[in-house]
Amino acid sequence: MVGGNMPKSFIYQAILSGIEERGLAEGAPIVTFPEREVSVEGEDIYVGRKWLEWLFFVNAFYLALPPHTYGVVVSPDGKAENKRGGLYKDLAPGVYSLHYVDKHERTTASEPVSELTTDGEKLTLQVILRYCVSDPVLVLSIANPVGTLMEHVEADVAQYIRTNKHSEIADPKGNSNSNLFSFFSERHKRREPLSKAISITGIELKEFRGDKEYVEMRRKAQIEEEQNKIEQQQAQYQQELSRLKAQNKVENEKHLAEVEKMNTVHQKEMQDILHDVKLRQIELDDKSKHLQRREDEFIRAIDAISNSFSSGYPLNATVIKTMTDLVAALKEEVGSEAKSMAERTAGENKPANGGNRTSPTTPADKVDQLTDTLLKLLKPKK
Repeated sequence: MVGGNMPKSFIYQAILSGIEERGLAEGAPIVTFPEREVSVEGEDIYVGRKWLEWLFFVNAFYLALPPHTYGVVVSPDGKAENKRGGLYKDLAPGVYSLHYVDKHERTTASEPVSELTTDGEKLTLQVILRYCVSDPVLVLSIANPVGTLMEHVEADVAQYIRTNKHSEIADPKGNSNSNLFSFFSERHKRREPLSKAISITGIELKEFRGDKEYVEMRRKAQIEEEQNKIEQQQAQYQQELSRLKAQNKVENEKHLAEVEKMNTVHQKEMQDILHDVKLRQIELDDKSKHLQRREDEFIRAIDAISNSFSSGYPLNATVIKTMTDLVAALKEEVGSEAKSMAERTAGENKPANGGNRTSPTTPADKVDQLTDTLLKLLKPKK
């Protein structure tokens, strides 16, 4: 039994090696994909049909793949698998279907699409879409995947025009940072399973044009609208300027009235101050004159008394009484002046000597009269 198995095992390995060598020698076929097709059918693979393979239970095949191509193999039970190039063994016998799926990044242009923008301009856009297959097994389950993709893209172009202004649409970058790419990639993600089978790698504008006559009319209307806005703004500005000028005028007049009022008060205060200064000057002059008169009175009285003692004649009773009265009058005048000064210091507005300044019996008058009397009494003696 053991000896019987050894030749079979050797022949089994030899058959597998032959299948692999034949596959490597033949190489991968040349596969051409049509413009809007991402897959083409390859030749069916027969497993376990040759008599030698059948005899020694060798169920295998060698898959040779062109570069940048997926190989999707569908087994007899209908299961599809994405397989790499190489030898596959220990399979169920039967017919295996082979489908080649393009791995390259592909480029397809949409049909021109015309729509109105949000600001009312009619635009025609045509985009170039870059895409690649991301799930080869899933893409085979979608009927006409590229055609379906481009139908969605053209619908998105129309929606893109309808939801943007004319100035927002032109985006020549066509990269992942552009508004155009973001718009289409976001809408594509919502469409499963197509979005899982095919990935959008880029999009850019191929054609960007508008209805010249319509655009000209629309732009003229926009210019007129902008001019009207500018005129309205200028009118509002003039109204505001006039209001501010009127307000400033009222405020200025009010301010001038306040300044004038303050100036009047200030002038009155200055006049009051000058009046007080003049009154004080007059008062000082009066005091100076009063002091000078009192000094003269005292000197005259003292001289009269001094002359009475220096005359050398005996003094009679009249002279002595007159001198005694004169000394008393001098004391009275000094006391009266002290009282008057105290009253002024206390803030009382009373005339000096209790209002008797104009009376003939004031101390000053008594001093003058007694001094005259004393001098008259002394004249006969001289």
